[in-house]
Amino acid sequence: MGFGGILALSLAAAVMVAVISGAKPPEHFLIQDRSECSLTAAAAGSRPEDVEVRYVYRLIYDREELARFDSARGEYEAVAALGEPDARYWNGQKEVLEQRRAAADVFCRHNYGIHEPFARARLVQPKLKISATEQDSSSQNTLLICNVARFWPAEIEIKWFRNGKEEKGPTVMTTDLIRNGDWTFQIQVMLETKLERGDVYTCQVDHASFASPVQVQWEPQSDSARSKMWTGVAGLILGLVFMALGFIFFLRSKKGNVLPQPPVALMS
Repeated sequence: MGFGGILALSLAAAVMVAVISGAKPPEHFLIQDRSECSLTAAAAGSRPEDVEVRYVYRLIYDREELARFDSARGEYEAVAALGEPDARYWNGQKEVLEQRRAAADVFCRHNYGIHEPFARARLVQPKLKISATEQDSSSQNTLLICNVARFWPAEIEIKWFRNGKEEKGPTVMTTDLIRNGDWTFQIQVMLETKLERGDVYTCQVDHASFASPVQVQWEPQSDSARSKMWTGVAGLILGLVFMALGFIFFLRSKKGNVLPQPPVALMS
């Protein structure tokens, strides 16, 4: 029996269970037949025969996984009670098991050999940005966030420096690598620190798309510098307000003035 027949058998079994239990089968339902490949290469550009491959086939009914085949086990296993009859049946089909066991090479390893050169040659430079987030009032520390976005491939090294010295330990925290869904990744590396006037913080990123590591610097502003900045902003806004009021007053005064009429000549 081919995979299509097996899928139909599983679907029929699911409906029959619902009928036997007295429940009305749903009018609309979804059944998924999903195959996955996990590949681990010792190094970039590894040959297909040198790649460690794991193949997993899953049968899912209305978002619930019923049964799966894992090449690491070499046989089917039931994930839910509804999948137990299917797992037993498939494990008794020699042809089906042989096809699934061969999929790690025929399907996964074969496609790796096709797509790996494209993936290895594709380079997208990350976009770097540093932002600061103040902690709660009970803490005098500040959280500096180095946001590294939209890069490919995934391998990347990010370091924090303070005045040229690398920061390590529990004050440096890294988020998980996030897939954007468009063949790019993003990640954040955070540094918890107490800001001091004159300090220079540097986020350094080393990525295959760069000829050499790229650095972005950030310096804390002093209280006086922040005060001067806000004073300048307030002065600019106040100046614009007075300018607008003066212009309005000028227009109103111009409309209120009546121009003198020339004298009318007396007729003799």
